[in-house]
Amino acid sequence: MEYTRSCWIQNCRGGRRGVCTAVIILGILISSALLAYTAFGPKSDNRSIRQIAIIFRHGDRTPTETYPNDPYLDYSWEDGWGALTKVGMLQLYQLGEWIRLEYDSVIGKKYETSSAKIMSSYADRCIMSAQALLAALYRPEPGDNFMNDLPWRPVPVHSIPRDTDKLITVKHRCPTLDFELKEAYVNESIKNGEQMASYFNELAYHTGKKISTITDVEFLYNTLEIEANHGLELPEWTKKFYNKEMREIASRSLSLFTSNTFQQRLRGGPLLKEITNNMMLSRNGHDKIKLYLYSAHDITLVNVLRAMGFTNELFKPDYGAALIFELVLAEDFEENDLEVHVKVKYLNNTEMYEATPLKIPQCKEPCKLLDLLRVWKDVLPSDWDSECLN
Repeated sequence: MEYTRSCWIQNCRGGRRGVCTAVIILGILISSALLAYTAFGPKSDNRSIRQIAIIFRHGDRTPTETYPNDPYLDYSWEDGWGALTKVGMLQLYQLGEWIRLEYDSVIGKKYETSSAKIMSSYADRCIMSAQALLAALYRPEPGDNFMNDLPWRPVPVHSIPRDTDKLITVKHRCPTLDFELKEAYVNESIKNGEQMASYFNELAYHTGKKISTITDVEFLYNTLEIEANHGLELPEWTKKFYNKEMREIASRSLSLFTSNTFQQRLRGGPLLKEITNNMMLSRNGHDKIKLYLYSAHDITLVNVLRAMGFTNELFKPDYGAALIFELVLAEDFEENDLEVHVKVKYLNNTEMYEATPLKIPQCKEPCKLLDLLRVWKDVLPSDWDSECLN
């Protein structure tokens, strides 16, 4: 080591400083490249992953509704109400890039019907979000383009009509769920009615709209948030209301739809059941699909998280938030071993580089798939239709 160091010193002092400087700069560039590759390059520790399922929220959108006193009643929103914006398209494109970076070695370069399946809510913003994500995830290799100046190839996105959806939005008619939701509103009113009464009345005065539930507050919050994010100056009265407290009320509203085990079972349970069924098929060698994608809404993520047992937290998922399930072979697996466990991660938005690992409540780590089925037995529906009628 000393000999090497002295040689460097002699060379740099011996009139070869230009060469020496060039070598040092080259060394710094190589080190920087290696560091960047380590931080942002393809992950190499995913070889044990057998299957991935990702539920993600759509990207930035325009408001779905407004209020009578809104100064922007006649504002011309891009593509109308409830539409995916260009910002939202970019957010989901970035999520597609993140998935490619994170799971490149698992999912393969090209889309194949035998290796990936993409489902979406009926909403245009969800279907378009899935398409934007897929444009980044499955960029065609040189020579695979069907048009030379278009670096894109179509990938099928399967959507479920609103009124028949029992999986993502769960809008299929279910009298028992309707009853349970009404009960949840009654309980919320009993618990917080007096405290919220003046809050509701003051908001109704400012907005010119009847505000009587925390869901009314949630919809108002969403509208104000979108207007603020799009650079529109909010009315003076919003300085008192558009704040952390209002966001927490909006989060409470989202939790009402899964306020008991029955609601968790029929709202978040169907998607959990599909994911675990696919994992069991993969475990037993009957499902070769590596990647399942579900383009959904904030309420979908909340329903699933609460069905999983995260009932002590309040969630208000950002645009592009993603809940990730990994089916992983045990570290000490043998060639024919079927011992698999499940890892869950949460990516809060498309600006993050690292997903946060979640510990599944009541499941000892590493959480084995068979153990998880026992933990979730009360929230995995056996017959959704018959349970809705009873």
